[in-house]
Amino acid sequence: MKHVPFALTLLVISVSPQQSLAQQQAVEEEVLVCDSIYMVQPGDSLSSIALEIYGRLSAYQAIFDYNPGLLSDPDQLPSSVGLYIPCLDGSAVEAEPLPELPEARANALKILTGSEYPPYVDEGLPNGGFSVELVERALLENDGANDYRIDVINDWAAHLEPLLADGAYNLAFPWFRPDCSERERLGESSLWRCDNLRFSDALHDVVVMFHVRPETAEAIGSPEDVEGMTLCRPRGYFTHDLEAMGLAPPAIERVAADDPEECFELLADGEVDVVSVNADTADRVLSELGLQDAVAELTDLATVQTLHVVAMRTDPEARVNLLRIDKGLRLLHNSGTYRQIADVHLSQ
Repeated sequence: MKHVPFALTLLVISVSPQQSLAQQQAVEEEVLVCDSIYMVQPGDSLSSIALEIYGRLSAYQAIFDYNPGLLSDPDQLPSSVGLYIPCLDGSAVEAEPLPELPEARANALKILTGSEYPPYVDEGLPNGGFSVELVERALLENDGANDYRIDVINDWAAHLEPLLADGAYNLAFPWFRPDCSERERLGESSLWRCDNLRFSDALHDVVVMFHVRPETAEAIGSPEDVEGMTLCRPRGYFTHDLEAMGLAPPAIERVAADDPEECFELLADGEVDVVSVNADTADRVLSELGLQDAVAELTDLATVQTLHVVAMRTDPEARVNLLRIDKGLRLLHNSGTYRQIADVHLSQ
């Protein structure tokens, strides 16, 4: 995804009733504005749109969050697709509490999630996080039955094995789905997911970025250019995307730091060559550390990964349970509730 200048042509399909007079005037003058639908034009790039509307190249994760399923490659925008462009004004939107329901029965659907993965899941976030609220409202959207419970266990490493695999839980979320068509490149844990899990429709599309020091950015335009380098991705993060790109040891040296903050500090200090994490995480961490000018994005290497609810293939109820999630998600999208939920969790 290259940052190339282009003339923005705005075609507004629908705008908020609360849209300001200034926004309406901007529309008439064909200026890109938020809280509107933008029809993608040839030559557009997400980084250019993000820079124009938010002032930051790396803010385009929000566009993915509000347009799930429409974009599959951050480097290529399909022409004539209408993208909703959200406003990121920094003001928090108050969450509507989830319904107060009686305690679930003993044989309820058992669902597992973790914590400390904002904005998707965390006990300190409104309604438990973006993913938690989506799953709960998807379940309730179908028939409103309180026949489930969601448990939070912070040991993510134990979720799939043994807790899900041994039948202690029926469903778990949010988990990334490997590209199982690249089996010959995938590692053991990624192949285990391909062979043992069923996946719901995507809860979220997540842009995964690569960052380097500015002086090395121009020399890297493909995964092959990263071979032989030291790449930092935090401990416990997925690696299937790196494997599919051929960026697994011994092609690269993997540094598993404790958290994204440590990865970017190592990059700034010259102790690693590349950092790869989610775009929204990178945007937040670089802002907190004040390192925006100390690193550069490798936009040509960016990929889109999807987060899902998962079930074991050996569970005879897996298909039915995931179909219920999928049906609820479609209802949330069709009713506009998905966008309202996104407003809450992306404004925090």
